Amino acid sequence: MTILVQVLEQGYSHSTPWQQRRYQFVDAAHIVGLRLDGQSGVWLDMTRPGESHQLALTPSPDLSVYFLMRVFDDLANCERQGGSWLIGHDGSNLESITATRFPMP
Repeated sequence: MTILVQVLEQGYSHSTPWQQRRYQFVDAAHIVGLRLDGQSGVWLDMTRPGESHQLALTPSPDLSVYFLMRVFDDLANCERQGGSWLIGHDGSNLESITATRFPMP
């Protein structure tokens, strides 16, 4: 079972057009911490020392906690259902978070 979570490839500002943002996926099994930076950023800390990935940059700081909770709710649901999953999003909007089973039938 593998669950991959989409993260931003590097930190971006709100003014960076979505076409210029790059994404990658990280294995949820390697996530050891999560944090909010107080400025709309949601970050995942990984097993390697010093390794972290920006999960999202929300429109406002108060939305970042909801984004984080929603992703981890989806992660828990995927673990309960078993199998392999991709959890993706647009990098800022709560409504864009989607979990999809893979490989697709």
